[in-house]
Amino acid sequence: MIDNELPRSGAGRPSGSDGDRVRDSLLQAARALFLSNEFKAVSIRQIAAAANVNGAMVSYYFGGKQGLYLAMVEDVLESLEQSLEALHPGTEFTIEEFSHSYCLLLAANPWWPNFVVREVLFSEGEIKQAVIQKFATSFAPRLITSIHKGMAGGQFRDNLDPAMMLLSLMGMTIFPFLAKPMVEQVLNIKVDADFASRYASHNTQLFLHGVHTASAGAALEKNP
Repeated sequence: MIDNELPRSGAGRPSGSDGDRVRDSLLQAARALFLSNEFKAVSIRQIAAAANVNGAMVSYYFGGKQGLYLAMVEDVLESLEQSLEALHPGTEFTIEEFSHSYCLLLAANPWWPNFVVREVLFSEGEIKQAVIQKFATSFAPRLITSIHKGMAGGQFRDNLDPAMMLLSLMGMTIFPFLAKPMVEQVLNIKVDADFASRYASHNTQLFLHGVHTASAGAALEKNP
């Protein structure tokens, strides 16, 4: 019998650390396969073989291939939530906290940016809508709330569009990880956890304060 395989007679689900190990193996195998292949091109048999488990385990743990696919998304977003919670317990977080947590998440999950681009831009149907819904119910509403709070408190200009601010911040945050080979080869910058921390600090300073000096900013406002 293959390691981690459920007996076909249905003796039961692996318990404790063995069960966690099987589940993690399936998630890791799925990430590798779905990163380079469309959803419909990957079979449960391929995932199970890559994870070295019985194919029945996909249904046992995730209810099928789509459940496993969405569990990958949930797993990443849950990691982000845990990171934000560690920085700032409660329902709110700042732009600085979000930038730091998300940059570290991207550094730890280099497959994630390209996966999201492919699923949101190029896939169709139920899977695409499910991925979008995961984002809509995770950090996005809380980040919008944080921006609104900053505007109401005078931290941000009151003539800004919160949705546009979120898009700008996400674009700034994601690009180096999405274009990792180019960043590393052209700019000679290693995109790793150390870079993620430094880039998060740079991003928030640039996002919140711009690139002009105080005198240049005043002159620009006077002569737009």
